[in-house]
Amino acid sequence: MKNRFNFKIVGSGPTGLLLAIALSKFDCNIFLTDLLTRDSLINKDKTYAITHSTRKILSKFRLWEKLEPYLFGFDTISISDSLTSVITYLSISDLDDDISAVKNVGWVVKHSDLMNVFFQEIDNYENIFFITPQKLLLKKILFDYQFFSTGANSLDKKFLDFLNIKKSYNQSCLTFKVSLRGNCEKRAYEIFRKEGPLALLPLDKNLYQVIWTSSTLKSIERLNSDKNFLMDNLSTILPNEFKLDQIIGDLNIFPVSLSLNFSIFNFKKIVLVGDAFHTFHPVGGQGLNCCWRDVNAIFDLFNKDITITKMHLTLFKFKYFSSRFLDIIFTMFITDSLILLFSNKNHFLSPIRKFSFLLLNNFLFIRKLVLNQMTKSLTYSRIK
Repeated sequence: MKNRFNFKIVGSGPTGLLLAIALSKFDCNIFLTDLLTRDSLINKDKTYAITHSTRKILSKFRLWEKLEPYLFGFDTISISDSLTSVITYLSISDLDDDISAVKNVGWVVKHSDLMNVFFQEIDNYENIFFITPQKLLLKKILFDYQFFSTGANSLDKKFLDFLNIKKSYNQSCLTFKVSLRGNCEKRAYEIFRKEGPLALLPLDKNLYQVIWTSSTLKSIERLNSDKNFLMDNLSTILPNEFKLDQIIGDLNIFPVSLSLNFSIFNFKKIVLVGDAFHTFHPVGGQGLNCCWRDVNAIFDLFNKDITITKMHLTLFKFKYFSSRFLDIIFTMFITDSLILLFSNKNHFLSPIRKFSFLLLNNFLFIRKLVLNQMTKSLTYSRIK
């Protein structure tokens, strides 16, 4: 114990838990802490889209097989533009040969199922300690490095002397589950609308997660509105093949922003991970997948060194930032460009939007380029 490094992970969401599991492979003690209890962390009504790059990362840490019973795969993505009334479908046939055999374009998982699997996993490690901040403070441990995975709106970032670059979309996402009839049960939907994109993620037969982006004011109005009124409102913008039965469970709302936090301008042994490090518009479902690519990069940096030394830890944040910079910037550029081009009512952009769909519908290599970038990212070939 005395010879081991002591690592502290602040924030025990999906990113913090995966980071704890990844770091547990090394000769270190991991103190995982959060203001919320284990039950509170698990019992949140959220869902996540899972890509092929994430499948590869989870397989690397032997978590994919444990999570697989809780995943719902989809084999088609419908992308449509409400302004120009054009549509395209991306399917398994558009995937690269090295991933097409999996027979899914992507997957969807409920937050509670994901967290249960992860917490059960950390229970198997003797060097991971899940502890409250108050109890951890009493232990008076000198930490060799600290990782903050406290989310997009973390107050910790304000006190860590980091440079935060942020763009606000003045939008929020309203999320809830709906029961639908007449749908293709293994198809995900991304509908570009002038107020913001509307995504439908399949969770089960006739059950979908709605991710409805619009202005923050409009999202709050919908959140506080009568459910029958909300159903009527949603019914008018759903694809024609759907019949909306009911809203299931609670409604949630979260703000949308694009941000990047630079922590390389000081020598504090602290780094931000996941949404505390970067945020994107949720279009395309890249958020959690990019967060977990942060974790993979951290693991690889430690795994390169046979013995971790104090010097390695001093230089770690610079190596970490440089290894993640290209993937993060590219994801920011793609998601932001989609919003600027397709989520507005600018009719001058209509020819470009129509031409984009024309290319997608007529050229296989363009469909492959788009779909495989969405699900593999720039890092797929480097995940070992």
